[in-house]
Amino acid sequence: MSSVATATAIVLGGLSSAANANLVITEYIEGDKTFNAKDGLNSNNKAVEISNVGGTAIDLDANVYKLILFGNGADATKPGTTEKLTGTLAPNASIVFFNASAEAEYKVVGSSSTITYYNGDDALVLTKDDVVIDRIGQRGVDPGTEWTDPNNADFSTLNKALRRKASVTVGDTNAEAAFPGADNQWVVVTAAKPEDYAKGLGCPGEKACTGSVTPPEPPKPPEPETGPCTGCETLTAVADPATFNSEIYYSDVLSGDFANAEDLKNALSVIIAKGHKQLTYKQVWSTLAYADQDPANDKNVIEIYTGASISKYDNQTSGSGVGKWNREHVWAKSHGFPNEPQWGYTDAHHLRPSDVGINTARSNNDFGACKDTGEEVLFNGVGTGNYLDKTTNCWEPRDKVKGDVARMIMYMDTRYQGTDTATTQMPDLVAVNRLTTTAEDDAPLIGTLCTLYEWSQLDAVDSYEQNRNNQVYKYQGNRNPFIDRPELVKEVYGAACGDEPNSGLVVEGDIVTPESVIEGAAYTLDASAMKAGEGVMLTYKWEQIVGEEKTLVGNQAILSLTAPKVKADDTLNFTLTISNGTLETTKAVSLSVMNVPFMVEVGFAGNTKLAEEQSTTITATVADAPVGTTYNWKQVSGTTAKFTVTDLKLDVTAPKISIDQSLVFELTVTNADKESFSKSVSIEVLNTEDAGWTKPDGAGSLGGFMTLLLPLIWLRRRQG
Repeated sequence: MSSVATATAIVLGGLSSAANANLVITEYIEGDKTFNAKDGLNSNNKAVEISNVGGTAIDLDANVYKLILFGNGADATKPGTTEKLTGTLAPNASIVFFNASAEAEYKVVGSSSTITYYNGDDALVLTKDDVVIDRIGQRGVDPGTEWTDPNNADFSTLNKALRRKASVTVGDTNAEAAFPGADNQWVVVTAAKPEDYAKGLGCPGEKACTGSVTPPEPPKPPEPETGPCTGCETLTAVADPATFNSEIYYSDVLSGDFANAEDLKNALSVIIAKGHKQLTYKQVWSTLAYADQDPANDKNVIEIYTGASISKYDNQTSGSGVGKWNREHVWAKSHGFPNEPQWGYTDAHHLRPSDVGINTARSNNDFGACKDTGEEVLFNGVGTGNYLDKTTNCWEPRDKVKGDVARMIMYMDTRYQGTDTATTQMPDLVAVNRLTTTAEDDAPLIGTLCTLYEWSQLDAVDSYEQNRNNQVYKYQGNRNPFIDRPELVKEVYGAACGDEPNSGLVVEGDIVTPESVIEGAAYTLDASAMKAGEGVMLTYKWEQIVGEEKTLVGNQAILSLTAPKVKADDTLNFTLTISNGTLETTKAVSLSVMNVPFMVEVGFAGNTKLAEEQSTTITATVADAPVGTTYNWKQVSGTTAKFTVTDLKLDVTAPKISIDQSLVFELTVTNADKESFSKSVSIEVLNTEDAGWTKPDGAGSLGGFMTLLLPLIWLRRRQG
């Protein structure tokens, strides 16, 4: 379900020369390369302006007006954040939305909105009663990073401020057409100071506000945030990740001789208890802002279950949690430590940012393999890859964080052994190899251990997790050993899960793999560079892991395979066991398989220029259509027309109209695998002048009127 907000019109006054009330997007600012004296560039300097460029007021409540964000090439079936417009918008008046983290100069008029969480490759579409009346960008197409104009090297939808040309009085109604098209309706703003980019907000036009339109008094700027998130304090580091040495930190374990896995776990518990500083629950906000920072945007954090990047300052400190993030206890706090004085309650090694609604859905359920029996959890109407089985109270997280979840649970199970209860007020936490029951909700237990063990192997430690471990160490003073030394997972938990550890073979070298491969393409996984000493003969066993099953796929150092066909981007997981005949070691390998979207070559034939109430037939041709292909037509913009379809043929009768416009029809081609490809055709409909009506000289401009008016003004001045 889309996030829908409501914006009330800002009436700024003024008049326009256009005869009708027309709502148009008139300004767009996308993280322009402006600066501020303190911080330098600010990629959050984003705002969008919608204006009434007509001559009469618009009652926005008489129809349903929406501004909709379509992210990364999403088509019309996948709307994102939506702003509903309300109130009355006077001629030459504007509605402005700005990013909450923009500089103060961008917040003089309007209101903050997450509709501005766009980048250069996201489209904005303005609709009236679900019919497109204007757009910026191209819906249904991902341009990569930005839309550009081959005729204007300076034009871009990335890091630019754009204003609509004054000559534009009617919106662009074809959201699927190429953007900006042959007739670019936008001018690029150039300015020397950051405030100059924002001076056009609140009044339509190519130039900055001139004073003919008086914006309301600017709001008092909010007190600047001094912490890393809303209401958060700046923390003082208690450890330095740059000087951390794994060999020294874990020396007692690496050099120790333990009778069993429990003794090893107890020794690890002692190590990771040293230096552990108890955080307050408020300090957890700050720690997560540092530890879960988006590597691609230092203003945001990554939510664990959705993978979404969200502003650090959108943490839920009060009120509604819609569009906010909060603190997810991966080991549910009700399972053994429900009170803040207990150290596990604020232990940042198992706390992660989470969408508030998704956090509520997870509740205090155990972790387990319940994809086949549960239902996929949705976020903004889109599947997240997380599954919930309400019957068994089982939660299965998305694949990309399964290993993260496993290592967090194992950390908690190891850290809190019940040996320092006087200090931590914590019981002995135990990860059990089953789903706990409702009667055990308050017990210090969580499941399912061996499923988590398998996940730790399927989803190897990555750079994000390593950086997170460093950041928590910096402010909490201790570390997660299963991130620093992944081999310890097997040493501690392998025997309990039927994977008996051995002393291990020490090898050097790397496995060479591609980062990703296209479906159907050949690829190799190369372990030939791995050595266990001079002259040591090695054997290799490659296994592919699918669900809970392992399948042998090769026994040579170099594995040659062909990527399978996939319906969406997917990940292949392998394990490589290397042995010298006595000892062995196992390595995890993951490979992304990229889906190739279904595409066909579509052409259209027929008359695409009509007078109102005239009919035409449009015939589509689809080259090399696979067996089982089906076709569907629909009208996506313009005044509703009468039409009938027969497979590839579209018969249309143009409606009565009051102004020339385009009718856009979309043909969707669907193959037997339910993959779809769409292409649109535009039919231009010309308004027919009523009989007996003659267009007056100078119609459509003020020229003739001004010619008569100027002598009159001069005469009055002379008389005065």
